[in-house]
Amino acid sequence: MTQGLYNRKIKLPVADLSTYKGVNSKKSRLLFKIVHYFSPKSILTVGDTTLEKEVMALANPKATIDIALDSAIYDCIYIHSQEFQFITNERIEQMLNTTENDSFWILEDIHANPDAEAHWETLKQNPKVTVTIDIYHFGLVFFRKEQAKEHFIIRA
Repeated sequence: MTQGLYNRKIKLPVADLSTYKGVNSKKSRLLFKIVHYFSPKSILTVGDTTLEKEVMALANPKATIDIALDSAIYDCIYIHSQEFQFITNERIEQMLNTTENDSFWILEDIHANPDAEAHWETLKQNPKVTVTIDIYHFGLVFFRKEQAKEHFIIRA
């Protein structure tokens, strides 16, 4: 927490973004810190995430960012909140099959609407999921087999 979310030294370089719309939001700064801290090598984005892709690319320039799900293994999957209504259980299983032990998911606006809340609760109950962290603007999902199942709510 102190090295990632609460670290005031990690700052989103706003001047490097092509658009300033929404950049100063807490969500953009949190996303930058999350991706910067975990430094995933491969990221899958689900949904229209133009600003988010740019923020993640700045947070970890070495990461490859895909927009289409294939058979690759992803270190991080980012799911835009507008996609929750379209994500089926089959699609979730497809995405679960592209994760490894140290993979994690970032779900945007898990409290935005009933679909988002339902997907968040479904993921928390999934046997492959071991740790979830609710930071209000995002939900983080981890798949660490050696860790006991836990759910956290953190004010970020």
